[in-house]
Amino acid sequence: MQSKILLMLLLFTFDLFAVEGTMRVKLQSHENLYTSQKVIVAVELLTNAFSITDARITFPSSVKYIVNAPKSAAYIRTEEINGTDWQMVHYEYEVYALQAGEIEVSPVKTTFSASMGYGQPKKAFTLKSKAFHFSVRSPKGVKQEQFVLVTDHYILTQKRDLKKSELIVGDAIEVKIIQKAHGVPDILLKPIHYKSTPELRVYEKEPVLQSGLKGRYDVSRTDSFTFVAAAEGNVTVPEQQTVWWESSSEKVRVETLPAIHFIVIADPQIALDAKKAKQKKILLYVVFSIIALLLLYKFFAPSLKHCLYTRKKRYEASEKGLFEHILVSEENREIYQTFYVWLQYVDLPLSKCGFKCIAVLQPSFASSLSALEKSLVSKEEKLDKMLFINEAEKLRTLLLKKHKQPHLSFTLNP
Repeated sequence: MQSKILLMLLLFTFDLFAVEGTMRVKLQSHENLYTSQKVIVAVELLTNAFSITDARITFPSSVKYIVNAPKSAAYIRTEEINGTDWQMVHYEYEVYALQAGEIEVSPVKTTFSASMGYGQPKKAFTLKSKAFHFSVRSPKGVKQEQFVLVTDHYILTQKRDLKKSELIVGDAIEVKIIQKAHGVPDILLKPIHYKSTPELRVYEKEPVLQSGLKGRYDVSRTDSFTFVAAAEGNVTVPEQQTVWWESSSEKVRVETLPAIHFIVIADPQIALDAKKAKQKKILLYVVFSIIALLLLYKFFAPSLKHCLYTRKKRYEASEKGLFEHILVSEENREIYQTFYVWLQYVDLPLSKCGFKCIAVLQPSFASSLSALEKSLVSKEEKLDKMLFINEAEKLRTLLLKKHKQPHLSFTLNP
């Protein structure tokens, strides 16, 4: 029985080590590739086992191109290699160049598992391809460093909900700029922008990108704006131009949207004018009030800050302030220093005599004082800070009763 189990384990181990896996990365053949045009990079996973699972491919990103990764494998088939059937899973990545010149793609990385069948152990593979290059040409009539959309079909149109050219202050007009193209990603369509002016405020909405459309154009971008008349005057919304390169005729094309002209007039409603005048009066009152408060603050702030600073320093120099400094000290060395500073203020002869005299005056304080001295020499020595503070407060009470001097009682409450 044991020999059968051992034989089965040996067979499993032999099958596992017999499983092989590899990866191929191939660039689709092409003649002339321009900016924004697509090149297919095929990534193929191969194994001599029965199945490939847990596949994960990392395609490198770059500022020189964008990648459209596939949601699933393009196809799966069996391929004969050296007389052995290999399972092959084929993925296709669409790469769109953003600039002309030599484009380098860093190594593609992948991990996957392969097994000889159901119930058989899996063997994991971690593979990396070599870096590869492809050349991108700049279209004729376009500067080398300039990006231009290359497509066989492109259109630029404008839609307005109102065609009138005279607006009243407060009126709003919805404007949509629509771009459509074929054979390029929607993300490459140029964003359209308008700037606000004192007479016309522009509110821009999120663009709407669409892909997979049917017909002559398969992608589109819609930029939506709301123009709001803000003040009287003549308004001109500038024209918009987009440059693209028509691949069928190999010519540069320019699409232009004409400028829009408006005349903005005042609101005829007298009540609205009166309301605005009232709001303006209230606003001026608020502004003047704020300015007056700021001037008062600027005038009195130095004196107030000086008074607070002097009071703070006087308190810190008092007996109570010096003793409070002991309570808030964290480090043992700081506790030692602040304790002696306070002691010199309260009882100078006792401070010169040192811890021995304090221990004679207050025997219960001896252990805490000894622990404090030892902690300054050795970090392993621990000081019970709560016990030290409790004994220090007892000593303070004792010394204050002993020295009932006028200046001492005055400094307790600065």
